[in-house]
Amino acid sequence: MFIMAEELPEHLRIKLMKKFMIEASKRVSEKEEKKTDPEKIVWEKLSDEKAKELMYKAKTLYPNRYPIVIQVFYALLQQGKIKEFDGYTTLVLLHRLGVPVKPDLRIRFVKHGKEVDMKDYLS
Repeated sequence: MFIMAEELPEHLRIKLMKKFMIEASKRVSEKEEKKTDPEKIVWEKLSDEKAKELMYKAKTLYPNRYPIVIQVFYALLQQGKIKEFDGYTTLVLLHRLGVPVKPDLRIRFVKHGKEVDMKDYLS
């Protein structure tokens, strides 16, 4: 048995209208969230500094190929094949896409779990 809107008391009609308005606004906000920037999402999923460094180099050295890189990385995230990109994964994917970037070479000296100068390391 259905009650028509005209048969409902005024306070219940107002309550239902508020509920419908809230649900409609949630749907609109969900659609706006889906229209986010793929580049922003990819940069948020770069898990370490090496991955960010490689992506920055790809952006500056290969600006014509960079949009394709973003599309591929975003597609991998959307398909659920990769949850985040570490340095090694980013390096391999960039090379596979024809963007041969190289990470900066850094030599670190670690002694007793702490990074030290070369003088301290040799002494």
